[in-house]
Amino acid sequence: IMTRSIIYSVCILFCFSCNNEMTQQFEPKSSALGKMNEIVVVADDDLWESAIGDTFRYYFQSAYPILPTPEPIFDIRQFSIKELNNQPLRKELRTYAILADLSDEDSPTTQMVKKDMGSEKFEAVMAGKGKNSSVGKDKWARGQVLFYLFGKDKVNLSEAIKNHYSAIARRVNKHDEKQLKSSIYVDVINRRLTERLKNDFGLDLEVPGEYKVVIDDVENKMLWVRKDTKEAIQNLVIRTIPYDNENQVTKANMIALRNEFGKKYIKSDEPEDFMVVNEKDLPVYEYTFELDGRYTREIRGVWEMSKAFAGGPFATYLIVDEKAKQLIYVDAFVLAPGHDKRDLMMQLDFIVKSGKFTNRIQI
Repeated sequence: IMTRSIIYSVCILFCFSCNNEMTQQFEPKSSALGKMNEIVVVADDDLWESAIGDTFRYYFQSAYPILPTPEPIFDIRQFSIKELNNQPLRKELRTYAILADLSDEDSPTTQMVKKDMGSEKFEAVMAGKGKNSSVGKDKWARGQVLFYLFGKDKVNLSEAIKNHYSAIARRVNKHDEKQLKSSIYVDVINRRLTERLKNDFGLDLEVPGEYKVVIDDVENKMLWVRKDTKEAIQNLVIRTIPYDNENQVTKANMIALRNEFGKKYIKSDEPEDFMVVNEKDLPVYEYTFELDGRYTREIRGVWEMSKAFAGGPFATYLIVDEKAKQLIYVDAFVLAPGHDKRDLMMQLDFIVKSGKFTNRIQI
């Protein structure tokens, strides 16, 4: 009778445990919260404070190109498994990087990674045959993405961080795209300005509703629009230039075009004080890509006033539209004294790089 009672009690306990697990499994998950450009690192404290943490920070917190005051590419927070469990809301954030040295089998992070990846994959990694990265979704909340980086030892883990940084950064940016777009188009699209760009510049660019015209130079085919808030001014300048040859699409010529605009339109009350590219003290980076099938060169740097103490970041794009025999010049720049500028520049960059071309241009 006693044996039967014990078995009965165990069965009840087992059923209760299973029922509890099933209930948790089928409970609806909440939507993930958090800011864009933020990565939550899940790692043991001693691992994070070691060279592994230094390596991760070196890549993921390197400077965003290029700002007057350095800001990181990503904002980083780190929690241990214990800290996650103590504060359940920490499990409802959007983007995670999970770092594990699989040789430390007593590590709570290693134990979680092993459970998530399965014994077969774990053994393959320990044998030096498996991949040392993985991507998961919606582990604790809907809309989450989790990047697992692990290795059979610390050396292997460090290599995983180095080798997968670029791919992870792209995935994070893609994951943040919806949130970035929502931060740009808070209001309706400015239909009048959007149609104007289609008709007069051949560029289908969705201008956010908060942007207003500063200067409309019809004769020189130049339009300057901007958004003003208490913290910042975001600017977009669009103009067309007749296209003669490839020598026009160089970094030197783009800087000259930008300085020409600054000298003509951006001035202070002080004589001979105008906006200019700072290429003496700071680098000007250049990139090439295709925008809707058109060759595009981009330069990034810092602008400043030639005399007054003011400046900010800029990105200039020169798009070759061979069909229309013209160059489309787009300049994005920010003035935000005392405030972070990374996200503001990312918003402008998104607007420009979402552009398409149309045949409705009036030449």
